[in-house]
Amino acid sequence: MRTKYLFLLYILCTGLLKAQDMHFTQFYAAPMYLNPAFAGSNVCSRASLIYRNQWPGIRTAYKTYMFSADHHIAKSPMNAGLAVASDVAGSANLRTTIIYPTLAYENYLNRTYSIRLGVQPGIGMQSINYEKFLFGSEIVSGVGDRIENPIRSTAYFDANAGLLLYSDKAYIGASFFHLNRPNESLMGATSQLPIKYSIHGGYTYDMSGKSKDLLDYKEMNVVFHYRGQRKFSQLDLGVYYNQYIFTVGFWYRGLPIVKSYAPGYANNDAVAFLVGYKKDRISIGYSYDLTISRLYKSTAGGHELSLSYQYCPPAKKIKPRRRVACAKF
Repeated sequence: MRTKYLFLLYILCTGLLKAQDMHFTQFYAAPMYLNPAFAGSNVCSRASLIYRNQWPGIRTAYKTYMFSADHHIAKSPMNAGLAVASDVAGSANLRTTIIYPTLAYENYLNRTYSIRLGVQPGIGMQSINYEKFLFGSEIVSGVGDRIENPIRSTAYFDANAGLLLYSDKAYIGASFFHLNRPNESLMGATSQLPIKYSIHGGYTYDMSGKSKDLLDYKEMNVVFHYRGQRKFSQLDLGVYYNQYIFTVGFWYRGLPIVKSYAPGYANNDAVAFLVGYKKDRISIGYSYDLTISRLYKSTAGGHELSLSYQYCPPAKKIKPRRRVACAKF
């Protein structure tokens, strides 16, 4: 009986089970996870933390943690960074961990535009605890079966890359993850990660006029983010308004006209609301995803919190650079 259910579990894990790559509403607070070319794109060095609790209405849904740091190498076109993240989901503690060291090269094309190329020779790891599964034989007999080596794990090389074209006002980029299609199977079989691709861009409109007073600082960011992986595809459309030290934002996530989940079931995922605070070197952001799909009654949306710190050397040591005009949260 136990062998029968283990075989059924094997089929689910290798053939039918659909998982997700980690994703964030405040993906600009994790720029290297959006596109490796963002490494070192800030004027100052920065370090960020993000915590995401997706669908807290479901007891064993996704909880994701990410740390990232990046730095521009002075007097050089090179930039370096590191992103480390962990995602836990399900009653069996399915855990995904990524470690992504990042390198990015930047070059001025002309007085208006610059280009960046980033690479991530990363590592991915997955593990699961089979003791937490409930097998059919346990339901029938009322006695749990002992499983040898209940915790299964695997590790694999994961190659990512990205390209970014930008000016002081606008940018557009493309990134590709799992280019080598690594095998993530926990059962000794073959289960290749499909390539994930992303196209993203935005425009910044300065509303401060001619005033140089920071209290009069006003800025509007209009941004988009399209991503796909195998049969999955989705579009994020957002707008941010920044005034002095405060930010508010609104996002729509879905793809209702181009693609439906099923006939009569529109691809509407969520709308998100964001508030942010930035003072000196510290930025804090909070966002809430309001589910608008048919899952809205059971998911309770999603919460996300970000914290970022910037280190800026003395002004006399900073060589003027063209900034990437992207949102900060």
